[in-house]
Amino acid sequence: MSAHEIFAASSAATWLECSWSALNAVPEPPKKASTIAAAEEGKRVHALFEAAGKGEDVSDEDVADTIALGMSFVAQLEPAPQHYEVRIKLTDDCGGTADLYNEHPYIATVLDVKNGKWDVDAYHNKQMLTYAAGFAQHSRAEWWRLVIFQPNGLDEEPFKQWVAHRSEIEAHRLRVLRAIADRSAPKPGPHCRWCKAFQVCPAMSTDAGFVIGAVTRRVEDLTTEELVRLLRMIRALGDVKTVYEDALATHLKMGRSADGVALKPGRTWRAWNDATQAATFLMQQYGTKGVKPLSPAQAEKLGFEGKKFAAVAAHKPPGEVRAVY
Repeated sequence: MSAHEIFAASSAATWLECSWSALNAVPEPPKKASTIAAAEEGKRVHALFEAAGKGEDVSDEDVADTIALGMSFVAQLEPAPQHYEVRIKLTDDCGGTADLYNEHPYIATVLDVKNGKWDVDAYHNKQMLTYAAGFAQHSRAEWWRLVIFQPNGLDEEPFKQWVAHRSEIEAHRLRVLRAIADRSAPKPGPHCRWCKAFQVCPAMSTDAGFVIGAVTRRVEDLTTEELVRLLRMIRALGDVKTVYEDALATHLKMGRSADGVALKPGRTWRAWNDATQAATFLMQQYGTKGVKPLSPAQAEKLGFEGKKFAAVAAHKPPGEVRAVY
């Protein structure tokens, strides 16, 4: 992201609800080691996807199948100039980098590669709409295909698509411009989850004081609004809990100490020396009771037969109704 792009397309879902979050983002918010490693792997996959799109050889065995799957989708798009890792600006302060832009004059396609497991939907995706709004300034395409390619996602389908009419893209552009011009106070909500200004947000500071009083009361006495405030704070602290635990462990390994803390090995469980050998033996001895089947998504990744079987032998049960805050 450019230093001038305060309103990055990748975080549009947050700042469209609260522009304060983008204007006051903390440069280096705490991140878990696993999050940093996943981000680095994502960069590598993006670079390989770009290289394959430009006709270069991709010999990385770990992601060769993933890249080939992505390229098979791209090959089926309408014939048009294709641009990889293309920078786009909606305004001087708002922009980002799209992984692929297929510049068809009637139905343009914007594709973004997501390497993580957290399911990302294409429908009304704010990041993708922002990319499209930027490209639409230089295109007369009437329809816009927004595609999320997420090969490692929890959703069984690696490609998620949504086709939006140009009128929807224009409406989103106006919403972006209103958000960029907004200088109002923070607006707490579900979008606070991934906020980069959480540590300095006055609304969250007020809520931190509220938590101390809320946890001393009976759960039955808390109002709906109070439960939402309390849960948002608990979740936010939980998101960075591992970061601070790792920092504390580092202090202790360096010989520093504090009352009531110590270094202890974590709990472990037995593991098979050879998982394939174990599965074969247990199958022979106990039949199907001795082997746990793969999930439908894992079976699909094994090959064509796995995909065919999952199509007729699997179902998705209704999700548990839960509060989203």
